Amino acid sequence: MAVYKKSAEMRKSIVETMALLVRKNGYEKTNIRDISEYLNIPRSLIYYYFKNKDDIMHVLYYERFSMTEQLAEKVLPRGEEPLVRLMLKYLLYRRNIICDPLFAEYIATAPEYASRGKDYSKDQIALYYGDSKDAFEHFGKPTDGNEFYIHALMVESIARGLIVGSFYGMIELSDREYMTYFGERAIMPTFDLTKEQFAAIVDRSFELAEGAKV
Repeated sequence: MAVYKKSAEMRKSIVETMALLVRKNGYEKTNIRDISEYLNIPRSLIYYYFKNKDDIMHVLYYERFSMTEQLAEKVLPRGEEPLVRLMLKYLLYRRNIICDPLFAEYIATAPEYASRGKDYSKDQIALYYGDSKDAFEHFGKPTDGNEFYIHALMVESIARGLIVGSFYGMIELSDREYMTYFGERAIMPTFDLTKEQFAAIVDRSFELAEGAKV
């Protein structure tokens, strides 16, 4: 059995090759064998660094998500205008992740949180729903019970429906249409907002997004 010593360079090469091949062939058609052949390394070496191709893809996804966090922070620090910040992050998420061919198929075909088990779901929600937590705390809502988890699962479900519909060509939405359809169903009911209040939040998020470009 081969014995390897991990290196940051090899890990980076595997991740970068995954991105290159996904852009060329799509996520479903890219596999570990493709990466090993492209880099001319044994598959066992790739498995030494990553469990599977989803594990590799999540590195790319988290890097891009972190970038959206930094872009949002540049124009609206976390804790300020929590609902605006929440919608700003969703707008940046759409522009920089959902609409990027590198991630569109990966997101559209990934299993839903709940289907992966309670522990996994809670870990992912803790990782990616910090702005939702801030908004809940701002409105005096608990973040450790059903209401918060229902919110997170509802956000995922509604966003996924719009993403899948767009990916397979069933619907075509502009950024503002997407934000409106998504927000009126996933955000307005949670925080008891009127359409006028929500529209003002969306307008503010678009205004801030102009200063949060890559």
